[in-house]
Amino acid sequence: MSTAEPIVIVTGAAGHIGQAIARELSRRGVRLALVDQKLDETSALAAELDATNQGALAVHTDITSDQDVCSMVDQTIEHFGAIHGVVNNAGIEGPVMSLEDLDLAEVQRVFDINLFSIMRVLRESLPHLKESSGRIVNIASGAGLRGASQMVAYNSSKHAVVGLTRSLALETAEFGIPVNAVCPGTIESPMMGRIETELSRRAGVANTSFIPQIPMGRYGYPEEVASLVAYLLLDAPVYISGTTLVVDGALYA
Repeated sequence: MSTAEPIVIVTGAAGHIGQAIARELSRRGVRLALVDQKLDETSALAAELDATNQGALAVHTDITSDQDVCSMVDQTIEHFGAIHGVVNNAGIEGPVMSLEDLDLAEVQRVFDINLFSIMRVLRESLPHLKESSGRIVNIASGAGLRGASQMVAYNSSKHAVVGLTRSLALETAEFGIPVNAVCPGTIESPMMGRIETELSRRAGVANTSFIPQIPMGRYGYPEEVASLVAYLLLDAPVYISGTTLVVDGALYA
């Protein structure tokens, strides 16, 4: 991304990984549209990143709403004048249970947030990304690369994000727009804590931890995900496109 002050949309900006991504990009001179339904948290983050100097804009958005997403993109263009990159980070873990117990309405909600929101955001952003020869990073998951028991809704939605990334990379190649997916493994976050708690409850055990399975012997840090996202947006060769990069301490090696 060659522009001196690139402008990037980050969805799910109020979450742990979203905040880490925003801070890393801001540190590197990126101006940000911080997108989330949690307006208080996003506004506080924007203030931290010096919104008074037009460094960040908090945009209250329901990414499951076509109207909200259109408005968010319009506000970004009105405020900054361009879009050079999009980080689709918003996501939820959904129900932790077997397929037999799943309410399909809950599965549809997981897909609406984890997959269809990406389609909404990119559908509205792509005309502007074509003008700027921008870049796209989708936050998928290590769960998008292999199966996991009791996580059918989340896993299948993240597999779909990987598929979307690969297909869109083919569509945008002629415009010089790279599209890649970052696949975090087990990252320290409230989401990981909720998954562990529910898996423990369902198994009837005191504590479930993935650490014994991780070769590096620890969970990843949100900042490690953020560093990779920043590389793909700002430094990576444009020729890297349609790929998935895993941040998992060699868990899936």
